[in-house]
Amino acid sequence: MVSRPSTWCANTLAKACWEPWGRKKMRIDMKTKSILCSLLTALTLWSCGDKDDKEILEPVRIDPPICELTPAPPTSGEPVVATRHSYKPIELEGGQKKMNASLQEFSWKLFKEVFANREEDTNLMISPISLAIDLGMFLNGVTGTTQQELLKTIGFYDYSMEQVNAFLQTMQTGTENADEAAIFKSANSFWYNQHYKANEAFLNAIKTHYEAEAKAVDFSNPQTAKDINDWCADKTNGRISKLLESTSEDDVFHLLNAVYFKASWVDPFEKEETQPQPFHFANGQSADVDMMHLNFETLYLENNLYQMAYKPFVDGAFQMVFILPKENVKMEDAIPTFLANYHNVVRDDITYQLPEVYLVDLYAPKFTSEYTEKHLLEYMQHINPSLQISNNDLKIIDDKDSYTLSASQKTFFLMDEEGAEAAAVTDIADVESVPEPVTMRLDRPFFYAIVESRTLCPLFMGYYGN
Repeated sequence: MVSRPSTWCANTLAKACWEPWGRKKMRIDMKTKSILCSLLTALTLWSCGDKDDKEILEPVRIDPPICELTPAPPTSGEPVVATRHSYKPIELEGGQKKMNASLQEFSWKLFKEVFANREEDTNLMISPISLAIDLGMFLNGVTGTTQQELLKTIGFYDYSMEQVNAFLQTMQTGTENADEAAIFKSANSFWYNQHYKANEAFLNAIKTHYEAEAKAVDFSNPQTAKDINDWCADKTNGRISKLLESTSEDDVFHLLNAVYFKASWVDPFEKEETQPQPFHFANGQSADVDMMHLNFETLYLENNLYQMAYKPFVDGAFQMVFILPKENVKMEDAIPTFLANYHNVVRDDITYQLPEVYLVDLYAPKFTSEYTEKHLLEYMQHINPSLQISNNDLKIIDDKDSYTLSASQKTFFLMDEEGAEAAAVTDIADVESVPEPVTMRLDRPFFYAIVESRTLCPLFMGYYGN
């Protein structure tokens, strides 16, 4: 469906080189890995400051552009390469490439479950990367059959915990450091009941591999819920400010991951082009929404089930992917096919259809979406019916022999003419209860995702139809 990361990025570069060669698409050497760090640099770039700074900063426009594309001579036969300002692609080695492919497959399977079980007339969004990091921490407190079945559910059953931790650490830090022109932050924390003793090996693992802070707290004190909510708000730039309604003295722990993303488009929508236009909702009704419009060159693919277009963010480290099922295709029918094709994208041993650079007339609604999903553990058991949580295998709290586990997530998404913003908090907890050009007109229900460019790791995945 889309190219493997190197080919896909090369095609993106071809887009940037369209104009210098009289609008004739150039052939790019797909094996040239250096192309992956040389995309879209003839456009205005942004900077968000020091990535080591934990404070979330607003992107700042830089003028003039840092550098420009220098095409290779037409007769050289060499691929076109351009220098980059700040994009640092995530480099995966050996088995990590297969782990990445497994993570993508798990992400779409989970999204399919969430979509199939959503409440009627509800938009949704999940963050697979947030859940994966939270599960990675959790796995360090699990042994035996439970650990093996959890690894099998994600697709990591052939790998040791050392390899799992190394891979997820690479994904977390690599995505954080991928681009100075975009903001991506990830943070982890472990809040446990002060009347229990946390397992030292577990605490050391989540601190070493995930930089998680651990706090022994009084869950009977209302201030604890406020402290956890304040932590979530701080790590998501205020977008997720209330994860918990309250806590109880019977609560045992909350293991949290928070992620936050914000970036501007390479090609912003012109605000004067935004006009009220009808959107055909999933319930059969229609209403006018603020519909943005842009005519631009981008990677595009179409088959008998859906249209798909990429819209890159500044500096090319991240991409928005729009997937629009054809009018006669049900959303749930498009997901499995896209899942299969998407899985092929990140594997080097499968032939798949490549997108090409098209002039796309894109219509997309401005919208904001907030979503809460409380049944992630249940859906993981749908993916792997053998997954059962055994109390004997849990080594998170030393002096507790029974658990009531849940996995939930809260998300936020905003898309407008300038760019997109997204946030998520994932909570694995033991609590008493868990609270003429081709035209792509997104005027009916559609899927969307934000992905990292090299690995295609889906940071966020959503559905808009209501």
